[in-house]
Amino acid sequence: MRDSSSVPLHQLLAQRLPLLGVEVLYGLVGDANLFLVDAYRKAGGRYVGCTHEANAVLAAIGAAQATNGVGVATITHGPALTNVVTALTEAAKGGVPVVLLCGDTAPGNNQHLQKLNQREVVAASGALFIEMGDVDTAVDDMARAFRLARLRRMPVVLNMRIDLQWREGQPASVPMESQTQKLAPASGDLMEEAVGMLASARRPLILAGRGAIDRQARDAIIRLAQRIEAPLATTLKAQGLFVGVPFDMGICGGLSHPVAGDRIAAADCILAFGASLSKHTTELGAYTRGKRVIQVLPDAEETPRLDRPTIRLIGDIAATADHMTALLDEAEIPGSGATDADLAGGLQAEASLRAAEPPFAPTAPGTVDFAPALHRLNRAIPEQRVLVADLGRFVTTAWRQLPVTRPEDLVYTSHFGGIGCGIGQAVGAAAAIHDRPTVLIAGDGGFLLSGLSELSTVRRHRLDLIMIICNDGSYGAEHVQFTNRQMDTGLSMIEPPDFAAVAKAMAIEAVKVESPGDLEAACLALGQRQGPLLIDLHLDPTKIEM
Repeated sequence: MRDSSSVPLHQLLAQRLPLLGVEVLYGLVGDANLFLVDAYRKAGGRYVGCTHEANAVLAAIGAAQATNGVGVATITHGPALTNVVTALTEAAKGGVPVVLLCGDTAPGNNQHLQKLNQREVVAASGALFIEMGDVDTAVDDMARAFRLARLRRMPVVLNMRIDLQWREGQPASVPMESQTQKLAPASGDLMEEAVGMLASARRPLILAGRGAIDRQARDAIIRLAQRIEAPLATTLKAQGLFVGVPFDMGICGGLSHPVAGDRIAAADCILAFGASLSKHTTELGAYTRGKRVIQVLPDAEETPRLDRPTIRLIGDIAATADHMTALLDEAEIPGSGATDADLAGGLQAEASLRAAEPPFAPTAPGTVDFAPALHRLNRAIPEQRVLVADLGRFVTTAWRQLPVTRPEDLVYTSHFGGIGCGIGQAVGAAAAIHDRPTVLIAGDGGFLLSGLSELSTVRRHRLDLIMIICNDGSYGAEHVQFTNRQMDTGLSMIEPPDFAAVAKAMAIEAVKVESPGDLEAACLALGQRQGPLLIDLHLDPTKIEM
């Protein structure tokens, strides 16, 4: 006899999603997940449907970075899964927590056109695979997927068989797990040795990465920096963490300004909190070579990008920083004197230089000088914004000219080195964040690869999104290689369509910028916009630096 309280499995799973903290579900429906999405929407959940599965997963990645939470997407089986391999790899290499609710064909149905060994495909991407066992275990399986994604900071694929979706089960009363972990501070002999290094340092530097961006960690690091009189710097991914704090030197690495670069090079001890010390941060090791380097990580998870520090401490970031301060106080160690008047004056002069509007250099007819154009657009865009920068030779200039004021507002899309990952992540960020606009800056090649189709998603959901297309008519890195070898650059040229006209045809406001004078119209549109806006920025392919 049928139990009146029983409901189909797809409803059980949909009902569980809000309890797991899901505020936005991104996806593309097919026969293996459409009933789950339908039940989620009927229950009041917000669903953002994309036009390509890869962009649905990328949207979850963008949302995870912008909210510092777990991004969630859903797709059907077979070709839908093969379509998202690049996106899953991007999340795996970047340590981004994402849960993908992925349909699967029924076992034994070997003649199904979309039959695929999905476990092997997921394994190749670096994501974790969890098989949904049966109706009785499904809710537990889903909770496990979210737990592992959060704790291991990685993408997890929950494989959901299509033949189970209409089987009925009882609503489960599974206790919710705490989403916070209180770790102990680092301690022991290595901790004492690290504090000894700080005590003897005359030119210490404190560096913070993405693993140290919560409020408690930030405040504790600032207290320690003031205690030892050390300047502060961040990795690119932690950009904006110390905005407004005295002796904030900004980004450490290839994006360092000259004053910061000189001080970082002169440091005799670097204390890095939550930073992987990748080659981009250390300038291929030039900033750390021959120095005492103390690395503090919140857990023992490591990636191949890690440099080898002098000492590595594992412990809670905030608690470890405060423990170091207490030990220095107990030993009555004086400050280093590294935060002196010379550094203060240099940082002030550098800030004034960066605030000044750069002159426009001559470029080919119908184009504008890139950096000055971005500098002017930056002034017209609200300071509080999320920046999503796709990959291309334009990206370092974009990071410099469109800075963010807090780390969560930088959505990093370049963990796997593929162009075209920006539009999906921008959709995800814009749908998840409601108090500030999202700014996407992408190259024409990357936007052609995956952006045009998602303009319909941007329009349909009226996302608070500003899209700046760096339109130089070329694949930039390839153009550079041909140019450096004095070869014909024809193969790298794209001849893209009129992006502004395409956007307008899809009911999205757009402005074409082909001269410095056109920037006035673009800035006016930025100030008056009521919805998404596309700026087609025409650039000279011979005048863009890598």
